[in-house]
Amino acid sequence: MKRIIFVICIIFTMIVMGACSDTENASSTDSGKSEEAETKGKLKAEDYEKLYSDPKSYKGYEVELTGQIFSEPEKDEDGTYLQLWGDPENAEKNTIVAINNPDLDVKTNDYVKIKGVVEDQFEGENGFGATILAPMILAESVDVVDYITAIAPTVKEIKVDKEINQHNVVVTLQKIELAENQTRVYVKVNNNTKDNASFYSSSTKLIVGSKQLEEEYMDSETTGLQSVQSELLPEIETEGVIVYPAIDPNEKTIKLNAEVYTDNYELDFQPYVFDVTIN
Repeated sequence: MKRIIFVICIIFTMIVMGACSDTENASSTDSGKSEEAETKGKLKAEDYEKLYSDPKSYKGYEVELTGQIFSEPEKDEDGTYLQLWGDPENAEKNTIVAINNPDLDVKTNDYVKIKGVVEDQFEGENGFGATILAPMILAESVDVVDYITAIAPTVKEIKVDKEINQHNVVVTLQKIELAENQTRVYVKVNNNTKDNASFYSSSTKLIVGSKQLEEEYMDSETTGLQSVQSELLPEIETEGVIVYPAIDPNEKTIKLNAEVYTDNYELDFQPYVFDVTIN
């Protein structure tokens, strides 16, 4: 991996220096204004898949993509060099990026939005001897974004803000976000009792028609989405996000079925059921 990064740094240092030279030449034109280097225009949405199978054919095209840095960024006096997954959800679409900014504040696992131009194709080998074929992009901007923006942008948001109180244990369904590849349910639990309470997100079901959807695993550290705590001491509040599979945004209604118990076994708790109208 270090060898790959080293080669990338050398190649992109030459590119960055060339870009700087072009900028200086452009700034000395008769008009006294800098001129942007000519490109072949913006890459069409339907061509992004082809970009990764044949990067050379798209040299000179402007691209805009979101990915996740998977290798420690490298820097020198000319710029910053990154390797990222163009498809972070599946850890695919190796992408090489350079930007003329040695002070860029990014780190491994950051999600970033890139705007730039395809400069060339990188071909090499990884540590297992497999061939790496990746587009090399000279970026004009690299912006750190959050997990939702990068992986599952919200298509539709349903604000609910409905609470159910049983024996002073309050569950609030705050909102639901629909994305093309997942559904995010935001809940809050208040244990306003003198007993310990239990709330398990894995036991909380999302009901769509006749289907019961189960919670999908979510790594809070990677996604930045807060998990709902399972065990609550007296007078404790917790809130977070439960992730489920994607649902059809044209569904008219859905239900959330949650369960809460306390150490006081004399109390009878019924399921906390929220009926939500989507359309």
